[in-house]
Amino acid sequence: MIKYTPKNRVMWSNILMSIAVSLLVNFSYLLVLFASHNSDNKRPSWLEKYDARKVELAEEGTLRVMPDGYGYLIMDEGCPIDTIYVGSNSIWRLELHNGDRMQITALTPEVDGAHHSLFTITKLNGEEFDYAARFDKPDTNSQTALQIICYALLMFVVLTIVTRGSRKGTLWQRYFLPYAISLLIVVAFFFAAPLIGIKADTHRGALDIVLMLKCMFVYVVAVLYARIYDLLYQRQRIEIKNEQLKTENLSTRYSALVSQISPHFLFNSLNSLSMLVREKHNEKALTYIDRLSHVFRYVIQNGQNTLSTVADELQFIDSYRYLLEVRYADKLFFEIDIDPSYMERQMPSLALQPLIENAVKHNAITRSKPLTISIYTKDGAIVVSNPVIPKIEAEVSTGIGLQNLSSRWQMITEKDIEVIRTEKTFEVRLPLINEPKK
Repeated sequence: MIKYTPKNRVMWSNILMSIAVSLLVNFSYLLVLFASHNSDNKRPSWLEKYDARKVELAEEGTLRVMPDGYGYLIMDEGCPIDTIYVGSNSIWRLELHNGDRMQITALTPEVDGAHHSLFTITKLNGEEFDYAARFDKPDTNSQTALQIICYALLMFVVLTIVTRGSRKGTLWQRYFLPYAISLLIVVAFFFAAPLIGIKADTHRGALDIVLMLKCMFVYVVAVLYARIYDLLYQRQRIEIKNEQLKTENLSTRYSALVSQISPHFLFNSLNSLSMLVREKHNEKALTYIDRLSHVFRYVIQNGQNTLSTVADELQFIDSYRYLLEVRYADKLFFEIDIDPSYMERQMPSLALQPLIENAVKHNAITRSKPLTISIYTKDGAIVVSNPVIPKIEAEVSTGIGLQNLSSRWQMITEKDIEVIRTEKTFEVRLPLINEPKK
């Protein structure tokens, strides 16, 4: 038993599409069968009104077609009716020709003095006249089933060729070759259809035209379906590629961030630790080592995550803050005020650290001019702000760190950070993701 799996979903789509197109192409056959099955063998009402006017003639007549398209049936001697009118529509639909010999059933005129008219043909040129064959209507369930199955198979074969061809390869392999092969199959079906009993739903004279239209419909629908499938496939490939590039980009940025933090920050941290050891602040040194290990453990373990909760980031910042406060004793302070309802909201990992590092790097930090960094929540965002305290020898700012944070934030959250610079303050607002981390 064939099960539905991601690998064969295209096959199942082709099967369903083939059945739908086959039912659409053979709708007239289904309609006729439905009407016949629900008629309970009763005569149609439109035939009952002609019963009183019908005249069955045993004699035959010869058809004479006029230049304008209508004709008269000249009856043989002994027939009570001399001539019978044959409309141009009947001549065209029944494929009658000048000189045809016919035995018919006529209708008496509704107006006195008018000609009798043709109602049905019993024999044509000495042979029984088969209306079902002439109009190619389905006369059995098997005939209708044959129509549906054949067109469904044709559609499935064509769809399989064009959808497989649109996945990969050169332009010739993807489009021209499969479309050309499928067109040849449709043409072969067109010529083979009469041999296997495929009929059209109109008179014999238009059999080729109707069959051609049905084949063209199958081919056009298959090509359009293949183009839609190809566009969806290409779109899916682009989305997957974008996700891969996004992941690679984040991984590259993370690696760059780690490499930036590790040597510079580790060097300064070891200097601070060395100072605590020399001054024999043993308890403080142990706490410092614990916080330092927490910082690097978070960078290594959680830094690979795209998102972290606000609570996790604040725990990391608490350890990072302690290391900086030891380094800038009584000169650097933090004011952290986070609404508890924001704790489970999400934000990109390692987002607060570069803002704190920039504040420390680009501002003077002295006993006379201490630096206070504020971290608080406002209107669905985390705000990091600090006063501007220019250094005597200002360091050149490349802006790469802030630019990387901005692009990384937009890539992950699809939101933009807001940077507000004034002469006295520098503020960055980081909009959070609404959904809590699962």
